[in-house]
Amino acid sequence: MPITTRSLLPALLAAVLLLLPANIYAIGNGIGAGLRFPLFLYQDTAYGASLIPVWREISYVASGTISGRSAVSILLWVLGTALLAAAIVYFAARRKDCYEAARKTLALLVAGGAAAYLLSCVAQYGPTLHGPAGFAVPVGVPLILAVAGYIMTVEEDDELEDEEKEGDYGEEVEEEQ
Repeated sequence: MPITTRSLLPALLAAVLLLLPANIYAIGNGIGAGLRFPLFLYQDTAYGASLIPVWREISYVASGTISGRSAVSILLWVLGTALLAAAIVYFAARRKDCYEAARKTLALLVAGGAAAYLLSCVAQYGPTLHGPAGFAVPVGVPLILAVAGYIMTVEEDDELEDEEKEGDYGEEVEEEQ
């Protein structure tokens, strides 16, 4: 099946997900708050506002500046971002192949990114997403899961339409004979 504009939509949605906030959080007893995007973190604390790219967070963990639950949380977040990026790269690499064969893998990569983001929040704030470290609202996780669901269902709809068109074509040929 050739790639159509509709087939490109899931990859475009995955790319847009890298730019949307995936988590809103508050630190401790009102010390600060922020938005966590897949590629960077914006936080405003009593010490000022910061924009921290994900590669800087990786360096903080690697150097030991951040450790413990916060380090695990950052590593899970990086995993989620890597899975979303892998979904985009996978789609780009397989764009000339049959989309049907790549659809399930693409959806699993996107859903895996959502799961990693949610686990990142749980690692930092606990299973209720609220604790002494503050609280988190993973607003992007349902959106990412919706994109994964869309990826799984969009081509099934196209296949049904194609089968109906093929059936109509077969009937037209029989009528002409």
